Amino acid sequence: MKEAIPGAISGTTDSPAHRADAYDRPAARFDGQGHIDVRASAAGSCRRALWYAATGHEPAPPGDEALTVMETGRALEPVVLRAMQRAGWEVAPADPDHPAPVTVQLTPEVTVTGHPDATGTPPLFGEEAVIEVKTRGPAAFKRWQTLGAERSHPDAVAQAALYTYGRFGEARDAVIAVLDTGDRAWDFETVPAERVEEAIERTRAWLAPLGDHFTANGPDPEVLPERDFEAGSWRCSSCPFLATCQPQAEEESTEDPTPEVSDEEAREAVTAYVAAREALREPEQAKRQALDTLKAWMRRKDSAKAELKGHAISLVRSTRYAVDHKRLNALLDAETRKEIVTEQTSESIRIT
Repeated sequence: MKEAIPGAISGTTDSPAHRADAYDRPAARFDGQGHIDVRASAAGSCRRALWYAATGHEPAPPGDEALTVMETGRALEPVVLRAMQRAGWEVAPADPDHPAPVTVQLTPEVTVTGHPDATGTPPLFGEEAVIEVKTRGPAAFKRWQTLGAERSHPDAVAQAALYTYGRFGEARDAVIAVLDTGDRAWDFETVPAERVEEAIERTRAWLAPLGDHFTANGPDPEVLPERDFEAGSWRCSSCPFLATCQPQAEEESTEDPTPEVSDEEAREAVTAYVAAREALREPEQAKRQALDTLKAWMRRKDSAKAELKGHAISLVRSTRYAVDHKRLNALLDAETRKEIVTEQTSESIRIT
């Protein structure tokens, strides 16, 4: 069992400020008691963006698509928790109308507050743990399973770690439960207690300079921390304070660097692709049928090789190997996994 973190405080539901609308609170704020209080889900955000939020700058409202994604994620959280219960977990979900907050004091100046999705106990045995629920599209779900949450979604691990300390006052295993919104499959990953502690220390190191800035300057909206990410990065491009921080960058981000293609050229490209696909479809079907016939014929022969009409025919068997990524992720830290499991990115067009 790990030592309790100094200042870890379990919350209550008594304050109206911590009711359902607490889910929509600013990413950071000054609490009036000498702290800058950061929302747990934003603990890995750019520190300048957190300063903008705390000093009352208005963020750009999320677009319709982003709102739909956020509302879908929130709506599906209970689905995942019910699926876990059916799988034998004992789950205590947060009350959606009166969520109980937890607060962790990371430094003398910085606190982090949030609302765990649930706590639960695995089937058969194990101690109670925080459950952090995430929803992901099929590609992101597969990436998470392959790479592990500490590498694919480190902010989610930090969030679960903060909730663990806030709820239990110590490092424990934390559970990341993820739903594939495409296939409606779910899976979970357990982050071991020692790496929960490491996530807390990374978050503390990340937010400590924000507390130092607060100590040096007070809640001055004009004295800004340095930007943490390069202009043009996806974090900057998606930041709700981009217009405040880099008005010129926001204007530039609206310019499309790709070459212009007319609607007529695009229609011609689709027509050419469909024609080529149709031209290949019939020969491909005939080839598959012929191979299926030969496979059935070869399976009844004593030899795995034969000769027909001047061609050598072979029945080739191959073996595939699967990796239990869940066990791999539990055994290895993120840096070690990075040396073992690599990723490559490619770009393609799909026409249906």
